[in-house]
Amino acid sequence: MKQLTFLLLCVGMLFGASQASAQTADKSKGGPNAEVKESTFKVYGNCGMCKKRIETAAKELPGVSKANWDMDEKKLTVSYEDTPGALKQIKEKVASVGHDTDETRAKDKVYKALHGCCQYDRPNSN
Repeated sequence: MKQLTFLLLCVGMLFGASQASAQTADKSKGGPNAEVKESTFKVYGNCGMCKKRIETAAKELPGVSKANWDMDEKKLTVSYEDTPGALKQIKEKVASVGHDTDETRAKDKVYKALHGCCQYDRPNSN
């Protein structure tokens, strides 16, 4: 009986150690156990259509759980899995739908295709 108890205890410890190792691996690559970070940065736009477009673009990326663009402050707050390059990817995604950020400029062709009320005064450089 003691041998069976000892054997079950050993199996349980091995299983627990493998689970902890898997969780550590998930965190380093992103995934369900990655650390969630919140960042706020400048995003240019004007109206409710801009808000929807900006927030939708950000939330389309894997790992982004929240996106809220403040129309008055022209700032986007995002919650996302803190993986290498994640914030840069979010800014590039927002720029890809026509909205300049503090670091990424939208392509002229995409910006010019925005609805007239969405064409904000563009900053000189990013």
